Amino acid sequence: MDTIRETYLARLTQDFKAMANLVLRQAQILKLQLAGDTTQALKDEMQKNEHSIDDMEIKLRDDIINSIVLYTPRAGDLRRIVSYYDTVIDLERIADTMDSISRRMQYLNRQDSIYPEYQKYAVNLFEFADSMLQNAIFAFLWADNTMARSIINSDEELDKLHHLSHKKLFEHEKTDKDHPYWIADILDLGRILYGMERIGDGATNIAEAVIFLSEGRDIRHG
Repeated sequence: MDTIRETYLARLTQDFKAMANLVLRQAQILKLQLAGDTTQALKDEMQKNEHSIDDMEIKLRDDIINSIVLYTPRAGDLRRIVSYYDTVIDLERIADTMDSISRRMQYLNRQDSIYPEYQKYAVNLFEFADSMLQNAIFAFLWADNTMARSIINSDEELDKLHHLSHKKLFEHEKTDKDHPYWIADILDLGRILYGMERIGDGATNIAEAVIFLSEGRDIRHG
């Protein structure tokens, strides 16, 4: 039974890595789109990956539940399984947020939008959130609670960057002559910036799952 259980857990880890790698690929695509890449191939890949991530999330959640029901895992394995469950949900939400940002970017890139004036702020915020995400996934796979705590501590800096980026949207007056859709652009950019902050928040959630996995302590509401 131990061998079967270990094999099952190893498969969970393998499937989780596949999902995590696909989410990281979505981040790479989005970074290219934020930099101005409007090619159809990237849009198509983003949508294809989004569907794959949704399917992976459903399969992983089912497998995680089955692992609890079928194999009665020990305390250490149970913490690991519960952490996987929480993190899979976080990864799927992060992927959904990236897809939403990508769709809004496609809209902004189709018109004479104000985005180029604020591109550097959006890119900086996303790069910070993406770095948090990459580190969180690494910390989770290696149960690195030191890195996890570093990610959690960086959440305040993420909030500051989001506040600065959002503030920049309202620093300069716009006219319909310069940008016919500037009001809609500001609303879209505000949602994009908020989505980027949510990606960083998702990375923080994953880091908190690492603490639970390695120390058995739930610090989410501490």
